[in-house]
Formats: sequence, structure tokens, C-alpha cells
Amino acid sequence: MKGFDNTPPASPWGINFGGGLNSTAMIIECRRRNLRPDWILFADTGSERPETIEHVRRMQQWCEGWQNIHIVRWKRTKGDILGFEPLHENCLRTNHLPSKAYGLAGCTSKWKIQPMEKWRKANGFDEGAFAVGYDADEHRRIKSACERGDDPNFIAWYPLVAWHIGRQECETICTSQGMTVIKSSCFMCPNMKRQEWMQLKNTHPKLFDIAVKIEENAAAHGNKGRDELGLYNGMGLRNIEQYSTGDLFEASETVEDRCHHGGCFT
Repeated sequence: MKGFDNTPPASPWGINFGGGLNSTAMIIECRRRNLRPDWILFADTGSERPETIEHVRRMQQWCEGWQNIHIVRWKRTKGDILGFEPLHENCLRTNHLPSKAYGLAGCTSKWKIQPMEKWRKANGFDEGAFAVGYDADEHRRIKSACERGDDPNFIAWYPLVAWHIGRQECETICTSQGMTVIKSSCFMCPNMKRQEWMQLKNTHPKLFDIAVKIEENAAAHGNKGRDELGLYNGMGLRNIEQYSTGDLFEASETVEDRCHHGGCFT
């Protein structure tokens, strides 16, 4: 299958860099195999964890002399709010949760996919292929990607799958370059699990407080997520330390994530 070849299935081609472990390993391995992309894009939602932005800057330095990593952002061109609006500020302004909480993919589509597409179009890349950092252990996502198909003008390429590189191998590849990479996601993503919320509360209490405010604002305006849940569950982030893991609803793995195009968790 074209998306699972050992080399890019079309030219020009680029890398959708999610800022996480898999896409970092993918960049390192592409460089080791002398496969130079025509572009590398990281879409900044404005709501990434500070560690992720630090890692992206570190990767920009690592890629110097090989290929630049371009940071792109979604900007409004119409309406009362113009320019770049971080995703968490949009949630606070509209009194809504991120769209994934409603089983939708608007946050990924608008803050990730659209600015990448705009950059490629502005730079003359109207067709070709892009590499996505699914690893060889992600059987569900691979199956979903195959069923969903490709962008009309771009072929999605899964090099880690083609090279039989799983999660553990990704960690080894990153460690070989002295890199420790955290999971990449927005700090108020409804797909986060309890241990991730607890870690956020302990390491970035101000960001955790913003997530609590987003959840409570949405509830106060009748905008709870599916099944009347918030960012995590019906009991609320504010009370997360008061109940055990057995009492909690974990984010469903069946939520359609659109990471096929680039990125929330890779």
C-alpha cells in the first residue's frame, strides 16, 4: 500500500510534526535514512504545554542545516476577533469545551489542519505526501486511517509503521539523541487521563486552574460535553483529588481524532 512504503510515496513530501515522541523519532529516523522532507510543520494551538514548545525549539536547532521546522498558527481574518486566538482563550470566550468533548474534531481541524494547509498552499505545495507519526503498535489508528483514506491531493505516509518501529523503539531513537519527550497535547484536552490531569495540577497549577475555569464556564452556560461530561467527567476537575481512579470515566479511544492529518498526539 502506498502509505506504508519504506520511502515517501509521492513528491514533494513533508512531515507533520506533532511535538511528541513519535513524530520526533520519525524526524530523527528520516534524517538517519537520508530522507529529506521538503517541509516540516508544527501547528501551534497556543495551548500547548510549555515543555512541548521548548522541545519544538530544541528540534528546530537539531534540524538546522537539514530542514527547517516552521511553526504555523490559525488566524482569524473575519469577525470581531482577528488574528491568532489560542484555543484555550477561544474556549473561555465562547463558554465551550474543546470540540473533542462533543465528539467533534473542530479544534484539530481549525488550529492544526487549516494552518498547515494554508502554509503548504502559500509555498506552492499543492499535492504530494505528508508523513504522520503513527507507530507500528497503534493498530486501531492505523486501521482507522486506512478506512478513512487520503486527502484528495496528498497521500498520508506512515514511515514508522513501514519500518516496524513501535513505541519502545521510538523512545530508544529519541534517547539516542539525548531527548526526553513528553506526550504532546493541549493542556485542557478532554482526551487526557487522570494521571495526566494530576501531573498538570502538580507541575503547572495555573494551567490546571484555566482548565477548571473552562470546564465550569461551559457547564454554567449549558455546554457540557457528551453524556453531560466535562473535560474529564461529571464530577469536575476541581474535585479530581477526592475520588479514586475506579470512579472515573477515562476518555474513549473511539473518539474520531483527525490526527491522521497531523497531529494532536504524535
